[in-house]
Amino acid sequence: MGRVSDYAFINAKLRARIGIMRSESAIDEMIKAPTLSEAIAKLDGTRFARLAEVYRATGDLQQVELALVDDEIASYREVASYLEERSRGYITMLLEKVEIDNLKNALRIWYSAAIRGHQINSRAPYIEKRLIVHPIDYDRIVNASSFQDIVHALSATPYAGIAREFADRDLGVTGLFPLEIALDHLWFGQLEAAAEALAKEDRKIAEAIFSVDVDLKNILFLIRYRFYYSLGPEEMKDVILPYGTIGREAARMGSLPADEMMARMKGIVSRRYPAIMEEIDDIRGMSDDLTSQDENAMQILRIENYLAATREKEYSRLLLGNPFSIGVVLAYFFIRRQQDGLVQAVLSAKYYNWEEGKIREALHI
Repeated sequence: MGRVSDYAFINAKLRARIGIMRSESAIDEMIKAPTLSEAIAKLDGTRFARLAEVYRATGDLQQVELALVDDEIASYREVASYLEERSRGYITMLLEKVEIDNLKNALRIWYSAAIRGHQINSRAPYIEKRLIVHPIDYDRIVNASSFQDIVHALSATPYAGIAREFADRDLGVTGLFPLEIALDHLWFGQLEAAAEALAKEDRKIAEAIFSVDVDLKNILFLIRYRFYYSLGPEEMKDVILPYGTIGREAARMGSLPADEMMARMKGIVSRRYPAIMEEIDDIRGMSDDLTSQDENAMQILRIENYLAATREKEYSRLLLGNPFSIGVVLAYFFIRRQQDGLVQAVLSAKYYNWEEGKIREALHI
């Protein structure tokens, strides 16, 4: 089939859904609702109606969050089923990020129990245990008596190599951070490879979005792990994703002294994303002074909000482009995830009895 045939039906379907999502007032009504139960009721008659059913049946907000994950997985699978093989492979790779996030959650529960000695009975049921993309025995991971059990649980997946690499490390000393970063690196590399396999115009769109996404991820890495947690240049090289403008420039720097490396990185960020440099310059680094920590947290939040807005503009631009391309599909998933995150955040805020003004301030709504 040609490109028009490939995308005509699904993109028309997704544009209609995007229109409904953007016109719905459920999130605003939820914020106004005085209680959690009343906020849940605002989901009736929307695409989130199943969440209301789950909450009424269980009274468990974590089950609602798990239902959101189930719906996200179903959405990726549905859209992929309408696409030709190359496009379907790319969407499946996006779904793999959901799987990696789920795997990270399982690893954190195991780590909490096996390394830190915490009770996990209340958290273990909230892992998605059904097949997402690859066969993973999540129960074996959560209840592993040794990391070798985790290696076996991941043996039939692309994550097996990373698991073997970490089998002999003392995770009690390093924590899970290096392992989680390795999983991120693996996924971004696979996503780039999946983009290269797309048809020419789709590849151009996917690579442009990928470049912005990975740049913004690297900026957050720089801020959180260099400026705020004071990681050295060698440690930062293990963190920075070697893709996009920032990652590729970082890879070219070799073994520069820390100060020179960071000066160059800030120069790259300044040219690409000048609006955030003043905020970055105001971050003071780690300090025991609570005032400095609070100020840093606010600076980082403002930077994150700017980067989120930048990302939203990039995806919104896709809706104005070629209607017979992968662009509408990517924009749909972005808008959907954005709304899912808002619903989850509002429900959590209502659970903790936040007032409407505090919720709007936190969510910038």
